[in-house]
Amino acid sequence: MKCKEIPILAVSHCILNRSTRWWQNGKSINSNIGMNIQILELLFRFEVGLVQMPCPEFTFCGNPRPPRTRDEYSMLPGFVEHCRRLAEETAENLKVLVEKAENPPVKILAVIGVERSPTCGVKRTPVGRVGERRYTDEMGLFTDLLSKSLRRVGLKVPFIGADLDRPEELATSISRLFDC
Repeated sequence: MKCKEIPILAVSHCILNRSTRWWQNGKSINSNIGMNIQILELLFRFEVGLVQMPCPEFTFCGNPRPPRTRDEYSMLPGFVEHCRRLAEETAENLKVLVEKAENPPVKILAVIGVERSPTCGVKRTPVGRVGERRYTDEMGLFTDLLSKSLRRVGLKVPFIGADLDRPEELATSISRLFDC
């Protein structure tokens, strides 16, 4: 990379710690253990620093938890405020990271959310009720609030949705960020 800044990505918690993901019935326990190695290898190759964002679902509901849509999480008493607090804290932490890093400076390249997540989706988020689940082209609860919080603190940061089943698509999106 020819940029003079240290590139940083803010990543959804489950990219580095899959054990916080919703435990799917019928899946091997190994699918929810450890890190998403394909994505980490990619970030290592690009020499990108990482900031792990909190998981709103896990920190509020724990595991195991029932599958929910964005709408169902919105109706869960206290959950939206929980997401708002986490989003504001994350935005403030990213702002401090950029402001306090002088030599070398830090640049937040993007926020990486997880598609099909009710809280961290970027462009593919489940809505409705579980029996009527459908996907819409909108952000999840947390990523939406984080986007607003980042703007409020003066950071313009793009959001990228990671499909954890297709890490090669994320590789392409991250490669585009390195056009300095």
